[in-house]
Amino acid sequence: MQTRFVVVPAVPVKREVYPRRLGFPAALGEGYDLYDTQEKMRLSLNFATRAQAEFECACRNRSQEGDDAGIVGIG
Repeated sequence: MQTRFVVVPAVPVKREVYPRRLGFPAALGEGYDLYDTQEKMRLSLNFATRAQAEFECACRNRSQEGDDAGIVGIG
């Protein structure tokens, strides 16, 4: 069974325009976000460290095992 929430690298808050010939920018945003695999959407919570994001992810996945209540209010 796939977990509902997973940790992903954050995207830059400020969008920069790059010429097409340069390709994808090498730098990602600072920090980490969560991704909801069920709703197919990124939760931009901007955790400073991966450990903080992993902890929040584990809490949300643990609460998902019991019921859907409390997902929004955690944190």
